[in-house]
This record gives sequence, C-alpha cells and structure tokens, in this order.
Amino acid sequence: MSEELLVRCIYGGIAALIIALAVFFRYDEGIGTEVSEPRHQRYLPYLHCCMLPVCLLYVTVWGIIRLGFHETARLILPFCFHIFLQISIYYPLLFLFLPLLRKFISARACAMLWLIPNFLYIVPRSALGLPNPPLVITTKGNLVWILSGIWFLGFVAVMIWKCGEHLIFRHQILRNARPVTDPKILRIWKNKLEYVKFKRPRFRLLTSADISSPLTIGIFNRSTCVILPEKSYSSEELQLILLHELVHIGRQDAGNKFFMVFCSAMCWFNPLMWIAMRKSAEDLELSCDETVLLYTTDTIRKRYATLLLDTAGDERGFTSCLSVTAKAMRYRLRSITNAKKKRSGALIVGLFFFLLYITSGYVALAYNGNTGKELVYHGQDYSEYTIRHMSLRDNMTDTTCTDFDEEALHEYIGGLTLYELGNKLSYSYSETSLRYTMATPDSYKIIVLYDNAIMIIPPYEEYRPTEYFYIPDCVDWNYLKSIIHPQQSQS
Repeated sequence: MSEELLVRCIYGGIAALIIALAVFFRYDEGIGTEVSEPRHQRYLPYLHCCMLPVCLLYVTVWGIIRLGFHETARLILPFCFHIFLQISIYYPLLFLFLPLLRKFISARACAMLWLIPNFLYIVPRSALGLPNPPLVITTKGNLVWILSGIWFLGFVAVMIWKCGEHLIFRHQILRNARPVTDPKILRIWKNKLEYVKFKRPRFRLLTSADISSPLTIGIFNRSTCVILPEKSYSSEELQLILLHELVHIGRQDAGNKFFMVFCSAMCWFNPLMWIAMRKSAEDLELSCDETVLLYTTDTIRKRYATLLLDTAGDERGFTSCLSVTAKAMRYRLRSITNAKKKRSGALIVGLFFFLLYITSGYVALAYNGNTGKELVYHGQDYSEYTIRHMSLRDNMTDTTCTDFDEEALHEYIGGLTLYELGNKLSYSYSETSLRYTMATPDSYKIIVLYDNAIMIIPPYEEYRPTEYFYIPDCVDWNYLKSIIHPQQSQS
C-alpha cells in the first residue's frame, strides 16, 4: 500500500467511524444506548441535508465575485465532474444492493445510505487534495465546454421544474387551508410536540379539504406546515399520524428529498437516477414507519396499516405524506405487519462512506489541450521569463541546481503537450519533481514539475487559484537532469 493511500485510508477510516458512531448513538429509540427520556430533541436529522448543494453554490458565488466567470467555470467544472461521476456509480450500486440490505439492517440506516453523497463536499476541497489519478479522461478543443453547457442547461431546467412543482403544489394545498381549532387534535398535537422536544417549533398545524392524506410540506422550520384532511380520526389514529409527521420534520425529510432532486438534476440524463430518487423516498417513509412503531403492539401495527390503506396521498414537491402511491404500499405494509428485529446498520453506513471517500478522485478530467508555450508562457517569447531558485527532488533527496541551461528548459517546457486539470491534485509522494521560481514580465510564479503533471502557483498577493496541467507523456527526467546539472550543489 502506498503512503498516499494509507493516509487517505486513515482519514477516511476516522470519518467513517465518527459517522458510524453517530448512527449508533443517535437519539432515535431502538438504536444504541438511547435513554428513555432524552434531554435533547428526538428524531435528529440523518445529516444536514443541503451541505453539498450549499457548498457548490458558495464556491460558485465566491468564485464569480473574486475570480470572475471564466476562472470560476474552470474551478467548478472538475468539482461537478467529480460529483457527477461518483453519484452516477454510487446510486445504481446502492439500488442493486438495497433489497439485500433491507432484510438485515434498519430502515433508518437504509434511508441514510441515500444521503451519504452529501459528504462529497469535503473530498474535492480537503487538505489532502486528490491523489495522482490513475485514469485521466482527456478532451480536445471546446468539446468539454459544449458538453458542460448542455449539462448545465439540463441541470437548471430540472431544478426549476422540481422547485416550481413544489411551489405550485404548496400554493394549491395552502390556499384553502385553515388552522386546526379542534381541542382534541390540538391537545394531542401539543403532547406530541413536548414528546419530540423541539426547541423552537415554528411550524403550523392546518386542515384542508383539498387533500386526502395527512402530509407535511416545507423545507425550512418557519415555512413548514402539517396539514390534515377534513376527516374524523380517533385519538389513537391522530397520535400515530402526528408522530409520523413530526418524525419527518425532525429528520428534515423535505430537505432530504431536495438533496435527492439535486442529485437527479446532476445526472438528469441517467434514468437510473430518477429510479433512485423514487426509491429513496420509499426508504424515508419506511424509516418513519419503523420509528413510529418502535415498541408498539401488534394491534397498533394493524391499526397503522389500516390507516395507510384508508388514505391515498399526493407527494409532489418536497413533501412527506402518510400514505403514498400503491406501488410503494405493498412493501410498507409487509414491513409493518411482519416486523423483524434488525441490526442498526451503523457499520454498513460507515463502510459505505469509507468506500465513497477513498475511491474519490481516481478519475480526473483534462481538457483544453495545448502546448506549454501557450499555457505556461501565454505565447510570449521565452526571453521575457527568468528562472531562479531551482531544486530537484529525486528519491526523496533535495538537490539545489545553480548551473542550468535556462533556454533549453524553456524550450522543453514550451514544447510539452498539456491539458488543463482543475482538480486539486496531490503529487507530494512522487519520487521525482522539479521546482523553480520563474519571473514573468509582470510578476513571478512557482513552477513544480512532476511525472505527469505541472503545477503553477501564482503569487500569494494575487489571490488566484493554483493551476494544474496534465502531461500525457511522462516527463523525460534523464534529459532534464542533463540540462539542469543537479550534481553542482546539494543540500
């Protein structure tokens, strides 16, 4: 095992262990060592649902403000490519393994498996960087930007469609809704709020004749509404219904559905992603059913199953609905009536994250192929550039080079075929590398040459990102050593 892979495994293992322990010791009843009367909120979120979308939005806005549109596009492209590639592989594989996983681990763990890619925001921007990728996909000319433009238009269209659908559905069901005034319902609602222990519940309890099944709509606390149909429910049914909806709110399932829509938009042309989005919604409902029915009797389970059968729901937008379409109903009823004791699934969740983490970055995208003269020297004459402070690292030994053929080095670098790499790469474990400072007509920059890549570090005060370029043909170190004479001075 290489030193780089070992370091990545250690970091990934620590993060995976933290996630697994969080799953095991969460406050949900029936998992880990939960106390009977927790001091904090029950039914905590699996994880904050919008970390990856918010990170991508922040990087985009920050980049446009500080770097401009062109530099931001170069910064975002590999980030999006990396996310797209991983979720395109992860979700179909999860879809294949899901029937087996559902037999042995809790529905709560299955639901969290759909949300693990939310942690991908830490990988491209981590201090470790990405490894020296064994597979680099190269594209010539403007093909990458044409394809990126088509993808971006599809992504925006899907997000507008889904967010618009949510807002329209929300308007339709809220326009005739009114606050619940029935004392019996309000009393049960208050008791359930106290049981769940929300700190500052700002969501409203409404009733509407426009719906046929209880549902919760709204991503944010202030805008969240629990809506009941204008039907007569027994006290026992109301307790099950309201607890079901409060579990959804506590776990931020509306936000979780937004995240799955975001992932589907990232891979909008992949039909498997749309199937995965529907399956994730099923697991969120199964997870909620499992939690509501913890430690209940067979009689209550049958009553809950009957309650599901008596209602038919509409789950458009980022909503959670007590009873959804008939397709998903069969498995839910079987899980409710034939409940089996299952493992928490904490180790499985941790393992899936670990595999997702250590496999990230092993495929890179290289584009805009051109010569070193254009990409490093911007087409200017080599005489405009002066090389200083050169050192060669060979077999982990640093050698200072004071007697080198500057013109020959310029010619060699300028003649290389290079492709832009937006990824933050880590070549720190390369056996051989050349580093030098090059004075430019306006400033200076640091050049670091590796086997298959060249890194250009701008001056700190210019506040520009480091540039990475991929070299398809391995650097000819024998020739370079013959023109830089590393044996002249050693340190």
